[in-house]
Amino acid sequence: MGALDAISTQAREVLLEALMSVAWADRTLADEERKAAQAAAMGLGLVQPGDGDLTSPDRKPIPPERLDVAGLNQRDRELIFLCASWMAFADEVVDPAETQVLDRLALRFSLSSQRRAWLEERAGELRKRQAPDASWWRAFNSLVVEAARALTEEGKPRG
Repeated sequence: MGALDAISTQAREVLLEALMSVAWADRTLADEERKAAQAAAMGLGLVQPGDGDLTSPDRKPIPPERLDVAGLNQRDRELIFLCASWMAFADEVVDPAETQVLDRLALRFSLSSQRRAWLEERAGELRKRQAPDASWWRAFNSLVVEAARALTEEGKPRG
């Protein structure tokens, strides 16, 4: 399974905007954030290599409050939040502005503080497991697949 199989088409677009909101939150785009954003766009099938630069300073992400989340189920919302949290960890420095964007996303997705903490913890674990020499495309693809798997496994009844 790849990232495209793990998330719905509508959720892909919301995910990319959420990632870009976090990446641009501090008004600077670290090299790791730029690479992660480009890898996410390609991995989600939303932009092809050579298309317009989605990391351009002229590009303004949609504010979290304006994201179209009406058609998203809870799993997609949680998956998007987990990936946005991973983006905050991309440069290994979580800026207060990134935390504020995550606050706004958590509110938009109706996440409890306990659920948010669990998702952020998973994002941190997945970022730490990322091999330093892995391509960002491969890292993002693995993130989405592993996050989707974690959310699915967690939802299964315990025997």
